[in-house]
Amino acid sequence: MRRRRPLVWTVIALALGILLGRASEQILSWLFWSIVALLATTGWLLSFQKKWEERATLSLGLLWVSAGAALYLHARFPVEQLYLYADRYQPIHGIVVSYPDHGPERTRFVIQPYDAPGRLQVFYDHRWGGEPLKISYGDEVLLRVAPRAPRNFSGFDYRDYLRRREIWGVVRVRRSSEIEILAHRRGSELLHWGYSLRENLFGRLEELLPSEQSSLLKGLLFGERESLPREIERSFRDAGVMHVLVASGANLGMILSLFALLLSLRGFNFARLYLLATPIVFLYLLIVGFEPSLVRATLMFFFLALGYFCAERGWILKRWADPLQGLATAALIILITDPEALFEASLQLSFAGTLGILIALLYLWPWLEERLKLKRSREESTWREITRGAMLFVLISLAAQLFVAPVIFYHFQRVYLWEALLGNLTIVPLVTVALWGGIALLTASFVPIPFLSEALAPLKGAWLELLILLSEFFAGL
Repeated sequence: MRRRRPLVWTVIALALGILLGRASEQILSWLFWSIVALLATTGWLLSFQKKWEERATLSLGLLWVSAGAALYLHARFPVEQLYLYADRYQPIHGIVVSYPDHGPERTRFVIQPYDAPGRLQVFYDHRWGGEPLKISYGDEVLLRVAPRAPRNFSGFDYRDYLRRREIWGVVRVRRSSEIEILAHRRGSELLHWGYSLRENLFGRLEELLPSEQSSLLKGLLFGERESLPREIERSFRDAGVMHVLVASGANLGMILSLFALLLSLRGFNFARLYLLATPIVFLYLLIVGFEPSLVRATLMFFFLALGYFCAERGWILKRWADPLQGLATAALIILITDPEALFEASLQLSFAGTLGILIALLYLWPWLEERLKLKRSREESTWREITRGAMLFVLISLAAQLFVAPVIFYHFQRVYLWEALLGNLTIVPLVTVALWGGIALLTASFVPIPFLSEALAPLKGAWLELLILLSEFFAGL
């Protein structure tokens, strides 16, 4: 039976409306599109009188298109006027609302000013005179520097990137005398606890591993790249595996796969795995700092898993548990709450990669199983199972890379097809083991047996060094 998947078409219509809203932002207002949405709703209701199916479909599609345009125009943060009067906002008095990233040369964080709309991106340079201050989440700070309008990079619209986060200015602090901490713990107590745990974990990694290796593990586990040497970051980028250094759904999936593997050995079914994974996902979000890309990936995980959970419990029919519908539901909620997320590279990469994987699993893999006679049997040998797993992994990696290649080319004017394919086939499995080993190392550091973590640290360091060498090799291709 052919599935209609109405939510998929709804998301497509909403995304089209957001694109129209962006194209018409200098001509039409959100009020115009709201009126169009109202007329479309009226037409949809009247279409039920006769010959309703085609008219209802057309009116409903127009409703979502106009709603998308209206949502985008209403949500767009106006920064152009703030650029003109940036010099007036000095000194800047506000609260640190992001988890600061501390590097050897600078600290990067976002503040919410008291006397100005939006937010400001702050770069605090440590290389100049004075003892650098330790900035923490929730600090109330005073900056004696005027903000500036952000400058675009070659091939990257940095202004638009910050504007989508309601950040309209950049502040560069070069001396300790230009920044003053007035008070602490002004933010959320829950985020204070998450930031303290994050700093505790970072400190343990720095004690157990050399600087280069601990920086890499912080990037792999939590997406923190400020302390990572630029040459290592460049080699991972040129090898096409930069996504492993970003707190994203891929990293979360690797961590959850370890959790699922351990619990499946204990005989837990999917329903229990799903329930027990929820607090782990929330804890990971808390440590990372509720990064928008990771929150979106979490929504994708939630709706993809929710259908199977409900089907397993018998609450819905199993044929209703459609992964594409779950992915569309996540996209619909994200775009309604944040229409500008449609233009985020992280969102496009996450959904393109996930869509490629789902298409490979739903359509290509069953076809290959039929043609190559790879379906499971009770008398299946270990080598046949390994062959199936290897072929499935190659198919998933290739599908994900093919789907994200146009997004990478559009945003970065590069395509890492062969390097990314070879690099992902080699590095990603090793990264998965590295993440699992990092969790084991951190867990051992809390166990009151000193030699346990000290014994694991050299093995972990050697594994991370192997990742660095492989990234340099594939970058050289």
